Amino acid sequence: MAEMTISVPVLSTRQELEQAIQKYKASDLSDSELLRQWQAIREASLNLDFSEPANDGVPAEHSY
Repeated sequence: MAEMTISVPVLSTRQELEQAIQKYKASDLSDSELLRQWQAIREASLNLDFSEPANDGVPAEHSY
């Protein structure tokens, strides 16, 4: 069996990730294009830093 090779786009910002998710949901993708988009979204979700900003202006002890 031949190994399938596909290029996966690299999403580097939250905006690119959100756009890719919207495209994924709205498109009628199949086969390798479906896999390619899914892999890009998965990789970005795992690699992007979604933590809260370190300095949001509210000291932790006064945040509640």
